[in-house]
Amino acid sequence: MGNIRPFQLPNDIDIMVKLIREGFQYPENPSWSVQTDENESMLDQIDGVKRFWPLVRILQLFIPILRDVIRGFIYEEDHQPVGLINFMRHRNAPEWLIANVTVLPAYRRRGVARKLVEAALEDLRARKAKTIYLEVIAANLPAYNLYKDLGFAPYASSSEYNLRPEQVVAVIDLPKGYHIQPIGRFEWRRQMDFAKRITPTKILDYEPIREDRFRPSISAYLLGPLFESIGGSRQDRFAIVTTDDEKTVAIGIYTYRTRAGGVNRASVELDPVHAQLAEFIGRHLISEIQMRAPGRRTEIQLNDWQPALGQTFEILGCVKRFTVHKMGLLLK
Repeated sequence: MGNIRPFQLPNDIDIMVKLIREGFQYPENPSWSVQTDENESMLDQIDGVKRFWPLVRILQLFIPILRDVIRGFIYEEDHQPVGLINFMRHRNAPEWLIANVTVLPAYRRRGVARKLVEAALEDLRARKAKTIYLEVIAANLPAYNLYKDLGFAPYASSSEYNLRPEQVVAVIDLPKGYHIQPIGRFEWRRQMDFAKRITPTKILDYEPIREDRFRPSISAYLLGPLFESIGGSRQDRFAIVTTDDEKTVAIGIYTYRTRAGGVNRASVELDPVHAQLAEFIGRHLISEIQMRAPGRRTEIQLNDWQPALGQTFEILGCVKRFTVHKMGLLLK
């Protein structure tokens, strides 16, 4: 007989890491599995959380949103933890992300994942959540069908592309009429206005363009740079802007490693009206990452509603690892 209990932090941190590492292994689909370099990045981040947990606990007394950074449940069977679900509030909004649902391979097909998701939904309803969303690998039909059965609906998709460290990409000149600007960590209004202009209407029911979704919380100001540093990474952002009217037409975000091992990560969005910039953006993004953190694999997340970017990154040598469905549940 199984048992579900809420996280007990910080005591459960090591259990969480073990379940994620062992639960996200798919021998029949190796590309879905957590890779060695992903483990290295994750362990650095978790180690940082453990080291600074006393500080986090103090800040939670004064910053309510910090209490919602790591919530979830562990499923136990045979007196052993065999599955987990964790979720977090999206910035200052009444929106929550289910970040991970995982069950050890030996305990799959027993309804454990369903029980975990149902427990999370009951908890989030009690917290007055209005929107809950998650991502699921498109080809993982058992998980996809479970979420649909529980009321989640697909509303968008994105794909992860991988670039091996030995694949060097040359830069090209930025087309005339544009220039590059760095974006400060908290230039959220620029990012909000850009998203408002380019986001497809069908996505807005689940990801509305509101200030509370873009404006960083106090905890982000206080802890963002700190946890990047102790996690062995740094994040930079840039915008491509039109020269004549200073309109932002693309935003790139990349996180690169500052210590040995691990994986680099990046994402980019481009105004479809300016699709001719896709090649420059791809080359610029990759070259910046390779200059700052060479010798590592790079994961690039791209929205499928921006096909010009996907085609460009494939031409540059990136390989699609998988596609994920974004699914949302709207609560009354």
